[in-house]
Amino acid sequence: MRVAYASKLYKKYSGSVVDLLKEVFIDLSANTETSTIDGLFFTQLPGTFDKKELHFPSTQISSFLGIKPRILRVLDIGGPSAMTMLYEAIRAVEAGMAEKILCVVGGKGSMLREKGFTADSVDKVLPYSITPYDELFRIYDDMNPVTDYALVANRHKFLYHSTDEERATISVKQRKNAESNPKAIYKSPLSVKEVLSSRMIADPLRLLEVVYPIDGFNLFLVGKGLTGDYVDVSVEFYREAHWPEMPPDRDLDVTYTPALESGKGVNLDKVDALELYDSFTITVLLQVEDLGLAKKGDGGKFFEEKDVSPTGEIPVNTGGGTLNTGQPAFMSGGVILEEAIEQLGGRAMGRQVKGVQRVLINGIGGWNRAHSVTMVLRGE
Repeated sequence: MRVAYASKLYKKYSGSVVDLLKEVFIDLSANTETSTIDGLFFTQLPGTFDKKELHFPSTQISSFLGIKPRILRVLDIGGPSAMTMLYEAIRAVEAGMAEKILCVVGGKGSMLREKGFTADSVDKVLPYSITPYDELFRIYDDMNPVTDYALVANRHKFLYHSTDEERATISVKQRKNAESNPKAIYKSPLSVKEVLSSRMIADPLRLLEVVYPIDGFNLFLVGKGLTGDYVDVSVEFYREAHWPEMPPDRDLDVTYTPALESGKGVNLDKVDALELYDSFTITVLLQVEDLGLAKKGDGGKFFEEKDVSPTGEIPVNTGGGTLNTGQPAFMSGGVILEEAIEQLGGRAMGRQVKGVQRVLINGIGGWNRAHSVTMVLRGE
């Protein structure tokens, strides 16, 4: 299936969200025919659309971009939404439900960031209810998901004796991978010592282990008859897993993610590179374990012992991930999906994995790690 893509990432975009979306769409249109788009898939998180939410957003965005859709979908699983939208768009085009489907991921993270909030704590600044259990659950001055992942990191240290140095190594190695990524905003070399001496955000997670929310969009256009600039890909593996229970109600310890289930059956031996959701260092560590790259408790050792660079034995987050590009509107999925497509199209200048044929992308998202999507894309 042919896939075209475009993106723009800003620490802070001065215009409106729709202005930013239009800017990226114009870039997409400059290289690919977009006048006959007849489908739209869209996702957003609370507080990332100009301090208000769109009523029937897919309808309004279609109108704004001049799309006359035969099919519309809105996803709300956070980070993995990008992968699910691409997969569903490919299936829909193959089934004849549409000819060209635009997948939209992004928004503005700077508005909440500057107020000291996240999309998961937006109830403190905007009139939203994050969970129906607010009355019982939202009694602490938390900063979810930062404080949630800090709890998980501490639990992992307690159960498996993982170390702060192991997590810091993830930041260091991903920064090295970011040096050749033109879209990375952080490129200067890092040391473990620098990571561990950076400001504490939520014990034990430090500043250089935490993603930076930014403004931006990733657009993916799927269609059989695309003309212009595109990459041919096919989906070799796709699986979702959803754990809607609150963490205390789950059967498994909080150090497990739904990637344990979404990654079942994937053949890691045939994967040439991995793009893993990197909202925090601990997120990457957990996915390495839950996907089966390392046994439980050894995710940190994996990064200390393995060469995860684009020329290494197991390339991981070849563009540096969102720890170094920033996270558009609190969702990393679009960034890591674009990096996977760039790799498969042979376009990852300076960071290209030689002979890459298959890339695994794994997304983690939702309230307290509720969702995971594992996808393997093959270049055609």
